[in-house]
Amino acid sequence: MLGLLITGSAFSQTGSTNSETKATTQVIKRGEFNDWFFGVNGGAQVFFGDHDKQMDFGDRITGKFQIYGGKWLNESFGIRAGVNGWKIKGLTQTHMYSTGEVYDASQWLETQKFNYFNVHADLMFHWFNDADGQNLNRFYNIIPYAGIGLAVVTNDPGSVKFSPNLGLLQTFRLTDKLDLTVDVMGNIMGDGFDGEIGNRNYEGSLSTMIGIQYNLRK
Repeated sequence: MLGLLITGSAFSQTGSTNSETKATTQVIKRGEFNDWFFGVNGGAQVFFGDHDKQMDFGDRITGKFQIYGGKWLNESFGIRAGVNGWKIKGLTQTHMYSTGEVYDASQWLETQKFNYFNVHADLMFHWFNDADGQNLNRFYNIIPYAGIGLAVVTNDPGSVKFSPNLGLLQTFRLTDKLDLTVDVMGNIMGDGFDGEIGNRNYEGSLSTMIGIQYNLRK
């Protein structure tokens, strides 16, 4: 009888230890999911305005930069906020933001340039983590996202438009803390963002940026 009591007590202690270990492991995992991240990137963009299709595609390409920060809420979903932008190039028939350079006199077209920035907040979906669980050593990740923001033209007379976005962030693991990123983003702005009202209900941009992301893990 005494032997059974001793064995039962030892088994109970072992089970308690195993439960505590499992609980500790779960807490550690939840802490890993609660990652913060910060990034900076730069690349190229193209704007789609009322008359821009009449300009050679290569002539419309301009630079774009972005800084952002965010947090993973769990292994599948995260949020981030950022600001991006720089310069947009296209064509105008109304001299709005014109450089004074005549592009096509037969169509009254002049080259247009203006500066802008876009403040946005995104909901991010970690595709690989959701499908296969979190793996901090995974080299490559695909993260689709969707967001909302405001796009602001800084040249006079200026413009402010609501700007939803869709994008795809790809990360390539460099170290435990650093990732190389490729961010493809599409933005929609309301008609008139470039200072001209046309026959379309919206204007927009498409960009690809490469950068570095720092992951602050607990």
